[in-house]
Amino acid sequence: MFCSGTVIDHVGEKTWILTSATLVRKPTTQFEVYRQDNIKIEVNLHNEQTATGSLEMCDLHYNIAIVTIEYPGSMVLLPAVGLNNLPKYYSLQPRPVIALGRDVDSKAFLVKCGKLVRKNIELDCKELVVCMCDITKDFVGGPVMDSQKRFLGITYSYEKTALYLPVEVAARCINYFKKERTIPWLRIRGQALHTLALDVLESLSSKFDTPPSGILIDKICDMSTENCGGIEVGDIISKLDGDALYSVAQFTAMFLDKKEAAMDTLNTVILEAIVQRPMDKTSFVAKLNVQEVASDEHDNSIQNRWMHWKRSGFNE
Repeated sequence: MFCSGTVIDHVGEKTWILTSATLVRKPTTQFEVYRQDNIKIEVNLHNEQTATGSLEMCDLHYNIAIVTIEYPGSMVLLPAVGLNNLPKYYSLQPRPVIALGRDVDSKAFLVKCGKLVRKNIELDCKELVVCMCDITKDFVGGPVMDSQKRFLGITYSYEKTALYLPVEVAARCINYFKKERTIPWLRIRGQALHTLALDVLESLSSKFDTPPSGILIDKICDMSTENCGGIEVGDIISKLDGDALYSVAQFTAMFLDKKEAAMDTLNTVILEAIVQRPMDKTSFVAKLNVQEVASDEHDNSIQNRWMHWKRSGFNE
């Protein structure tokens, strides 16, 4: 398998390269990757040299991986795209974007122009953003950038569109991994209202005096009512800690920030949510407890699937 990637950090003697977990996912499976001792990773650098890579981190839920190399003079020769001074959340306004990749055969650099759009997708990972950009598999794992050369996210190819996982989610996952050697998953899931079908939006809007906005909750996994503040499937979270919600990536990023804060305190960390309930046309304030929930790390019921199950016929 071949993926593109982006240098994001230098940790000790190692250079960290962010790419897609597609690189090490076993073919025809959703939830299995190759063991480090069963694979050989070769990294083709921009200067036509190669280096042996090691798998530092792999997360199939968000479909990201970190490959590390040890390369002389990497601090100078392989400058990193910093993830520390990013905007808190990027705007989702439609605008031109650029996808970058490397050709698997010639190793030539590839560029495709496209446009960020607001559109729903069938994949489980609702943090993904859609670009109308006809890319090949050579772009998978590479960066998507805007016209101001800002790193927006990591590319994933799906049905003639370029999807990307926003960098504000990936960066928080990586920072958490550096401290805990694991990546947390949210057990409360939803999708942005602006990505819903028009008939669904019309039905929801008819329940309230003003059209609702935010995240429509469609799944709550193994959480007590107390921990999720009484929120139920079908509720709409319009604000979180006073911030208006407009994307699932923003929603996830805020939870990851609170989860990181919870590591440094013995007190329960709480998010305050403004919730609208279409079923009875009410609104209320919910207190969400941010805490670690013991679970089987192979719990497939909450893990994102990155291939259309029935259409592709993959094995569990």
